[in-house]
Amino acid sequence: MTTATRQTDLLRSAVRVSATSAAWTVIASAAAIAVGLTDDSVALVAFGFVGLLDCAASVALVAHFRDARSGGTAEHLERLALRVVTAGLVTVGVATAVVSVLRLVDGSDTHGSTAAVVLAGASLLALSALSLRKRHVSTRLPSHALLADAHLSAVGAGLAGVTLVGTAMARSLGWWWADPAAALAVGVAAFGIAVAIRREPR
Repeated sequence: MTTATRQTDLLRSAVRVSATSAAWTVIASAAAIAVGLTDDSVALVAFGFVGLLDCAASVALVAHFRDARSGGTAEHLERLALRVVTAGLVTVGVATAVVSVLRLVDGSDTHGSTAAVVLAGASLLALSALSLRKRHVSTRLPSHALLADAHLSAVGAGLAGVTLVGTAMARSLGWWWADPAAALAVGVAAFGIAVAIRREPR
């Protein structure tokens, strides 16, 4: 396989994984925000907003990689996607941490539902797979923005995971604080990842 053919295949893979990510996250995120507001779940709502940011970055990356396949050099689209990811991680990380602390202080209860458990479980699997695939392709192109988007998908998977744990604990053990405590941990992690991305060499 020639270098040009390999590069074309990698760009095709990048378009495919970015488009798949955008389609999944826009649907799952809208559902997560709706269910999270109904269940009063900080983690699920935060997961939904992380997904919307992931979707926006994925759309920009689809346009960038398609342009690159056609011989274009729309590097501004990759830079835009990277800015969306890093700004999104900071915004969601800080907002999630603040809301979680407020929830822990006032002792607000979380009403977990079967819909939240199913959605979080499906998202954990889907986003974990997407994150791994994005990381695999990004290191071979290479694409700093796609790698950052892989981190964002991993944060979304983490939020889905803690939502599962938080909902299970709230329902079975009555631990009302499990959801905001878990969301706080992921919020801090999201902020840390954003800082790390900004410090990485381009």
